[in-house]
Amino acid sequence: MLDAFWRTRFEPSARIHEAAREYGPYAIACLVAIAAELAVVIAVTVGRTDVVAAIAALVEAFVGWSLWWAVVRTRAIRRTS
Repeated sequence: MLDAFWRTRFEPSARIHEAAREYGPYAIACLVAIAAELAVVIAVTVGRTDVVAAIAALVEAFVGWSLWWAVVRTRAIRRTS
């Protein structure tokens, strides 16, 4: 099911496709929660611990990219339903 959601070149069965369609909103909600938590970490650590703030900023960038990709895949899967 994860391959059907996260990858573009995957031909799932109808049942797997439906599961991937249902997974999309949960993936987006989890990524939004992670991004919000990281934003708090960045806000608290800026000026205190630059290394932690830099690592959190890098992870935040990756989470942002993952969130964008989850939205793209959710829209694509819904279009093909």
